[in-house]
Parts: sequence; structure tokens; C-alpha cells
Amino acid sequence: MPIRVPPKAYQLLLKTHKLTIFLTAPQSSTIETIKDEALSALTSDVLLSSSSGVPRIPTAPGEDLEMSDEQEGGDGEVPRVKSTEDFELCRGVKDKGKSNATSSAPMSYETLDPSNPIKGLLSNWEVLYIQFRDEEGNLMPVNVSHASLLDDEDEDPRRVPAIPELPVAVRKGKRKAPPE
Repeated sequence: MPIRVPPKAYQLLLKTHKLTIFLTAPQSSTIETIKDEALSALTSDVLLSSSSGVPRIPTAPGEDLEMSDEQEGGDGEVPRVKSTEDFELCRGVKDKGKSNATSSAPMSYETLDPSNPIKGLLSNWEVLYIQFRDEEGNLMPVNVSHASLLDDEDEDPRRVPAIPELPVAVRKGKRKAPPE
């Protein structure tokens, strides 16, 4: 089997809270350039909405401001950033002992060095996480919510019987057709 050639442009997903940022980066990029692109997306006017004079970042399309503040207590808000020093990019590391895909064990995160090139470090369509810093400069825990791949109605799928129930007389095999 031939060696797989790295792509010329990487498609990357950056996740935080309920927000996903899609980025395209050439293979010669570094983590620092990805952070610059993420800063541009996090400070974009498209994400900011004014409500009562206070700019904020919505965490879901069509979200209701009052519902969000009452239910989440402000924890669903994406922190405001001013520079690339306000956050770090990290990669999710799965525990080696937990091979079960349905396990709810928390994922650990590995911070990526900004000077490293992405070629050889990341794979195409890899998911990176944004880890924000608090006022003292300490890294806060990663806060991300993953959407369910199933619809709400499909969360508990019902099994359909493979063989429909037929009367006993019909299941006895081939029979002579009744006279008409």
C-alpha cells in the first residue's frame, strides 16, 4: 500500500462551547497562524450581536437571550478575546484504556505549541479545541458540547420485528391453492 501523501490544504474544525469554526490552512502553516485565524473568527462582527448595548457571542443559531441566560447562568457564553494570548489551541487525547466509543469518560487535552508546523502534527479534518485563559492568565477547562448525531426522536430506536407474525396455518410451507 503506498504512503498517503499529506493534503495541500488542511480542513480543520475548532470547537468551543456550542461554536464550531471551520478553517482551511495550507500545509506550510503553523499553529500560530491557525490561532490568528481563530482570533479573527472569534472577534468577527458576524458573531457579535448587540442586545441592550452589551455585545455578546451567541452560542447557537436563533438562540433566545433570556432563555440562554436563565438556563445556563452565563456559562454558555464564549469568552471575549482580544489577542492570541487569551487562548490556546489543544487537541483531544483519548484514553488508551477506554476503547469503548460510548464511554462518557472525560477527554484529556494536549496544548499545541504555536511554533510547530501543522504538517505531520495534524491530520485533515481534525478537531481542535479552544482553551481560554482567565484574567490571571491561567488556562480554564475546555468547555464544549457535542451535538447528538441522532434526532431527539431517534435517541431510543425501537426494534422492528424481522418476521411479521402470521397465522400458524400460513407458516406451514407451500400448500395447494384453495379452489376458486
